[in-house]
Amino acid sequence: MSVDPGLELRQVRTFVAVAERRSFTRAAQDLHLAQQAVSQQVKALERQLGVTLLRRTSRSVEVTHEGLVFLGDARRLLAAADRASRRVRAAARGTVGTVRVAYTLTTAWDTIPKLLERLLDVHPELKVQAREVWGGEITDVLAAHRYDIALAPATSYPSDFERRAIRREELCLALSARDPLARRRQLSLTSLGDRQLELWPREMAPGFYDAVIAACRAAGLEPTRDEHAAGNTVWGSIARGRGVGLVNASLAQQCPAGVKLVRVAPPRPMLSVDAVWQECDSPAIGTLMGAARELAQELSWL
Repeated sequence: MSVDPGLELRQVRTFVAVAERRSFTRAAQDLHLAQQAVSQQVKALERQLGVTLLRRTSRSVEVTHEGLVFLGDARRLLAAADRASRRVRAAARGTVGTVRVAYTLTTAWDTIPKLLERLLDVHPELKVQAREVWGGEITDVLAAHRYDIALAPATSYPSDFERRAIRREELCLALSARDPLARRRQLSLTSLGDRQLELWPREMAPGFYDAVIAACRAAGLEPTRDEHAAGNTVWGSIARGRGVGLVNASLAQQCPAGVKLVRVAPPRPMLSVDAVWQECDSPAIGTLMGAARELAQELSWL
């Protein structure tokens, strides 16, 4: 629909009110305007268009042929304007638009699915673009504005980054399913002796690495690591019994064949997951954080 840039929405809205009610008096009452103002606005619109839209008689108001044609387009124009107004206000509240979320493996099987499901249920017009990344990439992807917010194990970030804890999870022992210790209900870290620790390198997953090393040292262990471990080779090494790992409990849903998780005996080590973002004015971040706070309260994440 082509719109004359000189048209004023208030004049179009007034014409539609008169045309639908077939009365200047009733339209003026509904619009809370003086009847003279309603008449003046319709006349100004007719002069702008160069046509007669309404035929006034002493007893009624009739819509002309030209008026009927214009009425259909006018209704669509007003509906579009109303929708645009609603959407821009919703965007200011962070409930419409797009939020780009980076996340790490630690959140992939429970935290992110629950968070995205909550956002879809409560704010269906807010689109989420989510992608898994390594924790070591987060500073760069946020600084480059490729993502608005990231979910990852707690670690240090530049001073202009904001972060909030959204979840704390137990760290469990990952063992080969063939390992006799895998039959235990729980294990102390000291029972592992000098077994090799399979762990992603710190440059790939700094927050996760630091949490695992801290848990071992709190138990009086100085872990021996496989310096060649990288990516999914960690899972393969654990499954073959080459070493053991510490992973957050929700990863039990995606452990590969041959790997079993066993709880650590109290005091159980924990992994803190943060939401991280660079200083910005995106209202959608507030919306996502609101959903995270609701879930944390409902599911005892913190």
